[in-house]
Amino acid sequence: MKTAIDLLREAGDGTALPPCDSRFHYVPPWTAASLETLAEEILPPVAGIAMRYPAAGRASELVTANETATLIGACEYVRLRGGSDGCPLAFGGLPAELTEYARRERMTVREALDCVAWFDASQRVLTGVGIGPRRPAGTPALDGALYGPELVRRYNPARRVTERFNDVVRGFAKGFLGSCRVLELGTGTGRVARNLAPFAGSYVGIEASLAMIGEGRQDGLDVRHGDMMAIPLGAESVDAVVEHESIDFCGEPLLAAGEIERVLTLGGHFYRLELETAPVAAVGRLQEEITTRLAEISGGVFPYWTKGQRQRLHGWLTRRGFVYRRIELARWEERRTLRDWLQGLVNASYPSFAGVDERTALSVCVELAREASLGDLDRQWPGQVGMVVDRYEFVERCP
Repeated sequence: MKTAIDLLREAGDGTALPPCDSRFHYVPPWTAASLETLAEEILPPVAGIAMRYPAAGRASELVTANETATLIGACEYVRLRGGSDGCPLAFGGLPAELTEYARRERMTVREALDCVAWFDASQRVLTGVGIGPRRPAGTPALDGALYGPELVRRYNPARRVTERFNDVVRGFAKGFLGSCRVLELGTGTGRVARNLAPFAGSYVGIEASLAMIGEGRQDGLDVRHGDMMAIPLGAESVDAVVEHESIDFCGEPLLAAGEIERVLTLGGHFYRLELETAPVAAVGRLQEEITTRLAEISGGVFPYWTKGQRQRLHGWLTRRGFVYRRIELARWEERRTLRDWLQGLVNASYPSFAGVDERTALSVCVELAREASLGDLDRQWPGQVGMVVDRYEFVERCP
């Protein structure tokens, strides 16, 4: 299996990416050089710390200040894919569960092993080297990358699913999946899976977040713990791969694309489902004003992972023997509360994404909505919603 470094060397680092603007900073894609630094310079000291402090030792013992700095720096490095492009970030590069540790001069052994575990969960697929930290008995496993229990708590309430959405996804499944063996990437809490599985020949989903799997397995769905960058299925084992706004957030989308190519049968399809929303102009202007205000409050700008990634992924797939077609599944008028139209901005307050907490984000929404004379957050406003699918047909297997 090719490593991420191999894929990036083949693809090159020259894909044009949009510049940072005054409010949104994209965390840049990995480059071959930054992955080499991760494997050769960042990883070995972390592995050394894991070896020096076995879980059988005293969990409350302190590690050194240098070891603390090494671990925090390693987690930040992998979190930001090697660094930033010079824009100020609204967060320090650490997931919520580790930010408290960064405030200390010296961490405890238990905290150090938490950092090692998070780092390892985030980097092992990228480098092909697992540290395998031995954590204290009874310590819950840590998710890498963007995931954690707090995200699960907020996920479903923050992502409104209407019966029209469900109908459109079911229509897609009936029309495109038929008797296919279907793999879904990033099942999450299962809101798409429950509409796909009944119409597929067979269904399996994979989800990297341990915290989300329990939700995703409701209704008897076959959801397995796994990373889309290392899909736990055999070669040519599925006829269709489906994802809904998840691949952009994995550590390296090109590595996921390589895995999609591996598990798909020739003639199979990769489907990217995308929801498009457009509120009336007044609400759209309010969204812009809220984004600007939250950026000012945070002292930086909101990170935005997906800028440029779709173009990069599309180019890789079409060069590897996939034929592309964009299909509009449906478009409809929809009335939503102002709260629902603004929810995406509140979602950005999730601690892994920005330096603004949920309560602050909500209060800014209320304040600016009042100033714009748009009423309270429960007032309904019209808009348009659409569902499109980017279909990639696998017609030629490249060497």
